[in-house]
Amino acid sequence: MDVRAYLPSSRFSGIVLSVALAGGLIIGAQYLTSPKSASTSVLLTASGAPQTENWQASLDAIQAQAPGLPAAPDQTAVRAMLTAAQSSNVTNSIARSLFVNLGDAGAQGLGSDLPTQEKLIADAAAQVEKNVSAAYTASNLTMISQTPTSLHEWGNGVMKTFLGHPRANNDEALLAIGKAIDYGDASALAPLTAIGAAYAALADDLASMPVPSTVAPLYLQLLNNLSKMSVAAGEMKTVIDDPMRGLAGLQLFQTSGTEASRLLTTLAEQLRKSGILFSKDEPGAAWDVFLPSYSPQ
Repeated sequence: MDVRAYLPSSRFSGIVLSVALAGGLIIGAQYLTSPKSASTSVLLTASGAPQTENWQASLDAIQAQAPGLPAAPDQTAVRAMLTAAQSSNVTNSIARSLFVNLGDAGAQGLGSDLPTQEKLIADAAAQVEKNVSAAYTASNLTMISQTPTSLHEWGNGVMKTFLGHPRANNDEALLAIGKAIDYGDASALAPLTAIGAAYAALADDLASMPVPSTVAPLYLQLLNNLSKMSVAAGEMKTVIDDPMRGLAGLQLFQTSGTEASRLLTTLAEQLRKSGILFSKDEPGAAWDVFLPSYSPQ
C-alpha cells in the first residue's frame, strides 16, 4: 500500500504554506503601521522606577481637538417660523411646528436625546389642549337655604332635567365618532351637532334651578363639566379633516364626562347622608344609580 495516499499532496502543501506566509505578512504589516499610544506607555528611570507621562497634558490635547456644539440658531427666526406654522387646522400646525423644532434641535447637535424628544412632544400636546373657560360662575346660580324640603325638591328637579334631555347622551356621542374613525365616514359625525346642543341646553336648564347653598360648589363644577362636553362634541366633529383636533375633543369629552359622573356620585352621597329619600315614582329615585350600593332590579 502506498503510504503517500495518507499524506497531503504537494499542491495542497504549497497552498497551506502560501496562506500561512500571507497571514504572517498581514500581521507584520498591522504591527508596523499601528499607532503607538504614548499615553499608556511606561518609561523606566535610571533607578528602574516606572514613570507615566503627564496625563493632564494628554487630556487637554484631546479635548482641544474635539469639535464643540454648533452655535444655536437665531431664536427670533425660530419663533417667527413657529408663528407662521400655525393654522386653523391643529393637525397641520403640530406637524409644521414639530418640523421647525426638530430642525432647531438638530442645528444645535440635539434631537436624539430623550429630554429633547419629550420637550417636543409636550410642545405638541400644548397646542392640542383646549383652554375652555368656565361657562358658569357662582353669580349664575340662584342659591337658597338648605332644608330637607329644599334638598328634596332640588334632587327631584335635577334628575327631571337630566331625563328631559335624552340627546345629552355619552354613549351616542362615542358611537358617532367611533363609526366615523372606523369607516372614515364624516356623515357619521352628524349626530354630534344635536348632542352638543343637548348638553348646552342641559347645563343652562340646571343653572336656572334654585340650588341649596351647601351643594352649590359641587353643582357649579357639574354645570361647567356639562358645558365642556358641549364644546367637546363640536370639536369631535373635526376628527376626519383635523384628526388631532377631533381626538383632543374626544379626550376633553371623556374627561369631562368622568368628572361629571364623579360629582353626581358625591352629590348623591350627600343627599343620602342628609336623609333625603325618594320614592320609586319620583324622578329623584335616579340618584340611586350613582350610589356604590346601587344594584339594578
